Amino acid sequence: MSSVGFYRFKLAAPASETDVYFAVNGSVVATKTVLPLEACTNDLILKYIDENGQYRFYPFSRFFETYDTPDKIGSTDKFLTSILSDQSDKRNIGYTNSRQIDATTEADADQLEKLKALYTSPRVYLYIGSGQDTATDWLEVEVRAGRPIVKRRKANAGSISITIVLPKHYTITML
Repeated sequence: MSSVGFYRFKLAAPASETDVYFAVNGSVVATKTVLPLEACTNDLILKYIDENGQYRFYPFSRFFETYDTPDKIGSTDKFLTSILSDQSDKRNIGYTNSRQIDATTEADADQLEKLKALYTSPRVYLYIGSGQDTATDWLEVEVRAGRPIVKRRKANAGSISITIVLPKHYTITML
């Protein structure tokens, strides 16, 4: 008997969590649970390429920390027309912002092994859409390691913490 390889499986979007059964020669060999995007409300959803070249999706907790580091682009000189009403002789051009999101999730040992590919993946995307899952619903981001991956001794679970760095073009400037 040949070994089971990768399955490509497409479902009509289920309304809630659904089990998918994989069968070889009429007998079920594996069961996977599918969670649709619509059911992941308020979660941070990441899409990344694993070591086999396939996209994997993983929802991180909706409880996360966001850090902003704004930097002033510069200012221009402004001609004063009235000493009474004008406030300054400078006009601000704008700011660039570097936004980082610290996210954590709990996962079992098998999922932790698969989530390690987040650090080596050539492409990682953050879901910013509204449920349609088009190309404009995903923002390419950079992922950095947060705390180390923690595997618990007696439990078959652990946690992973990452820092997501949004691109600079994802901010508003006056230019």
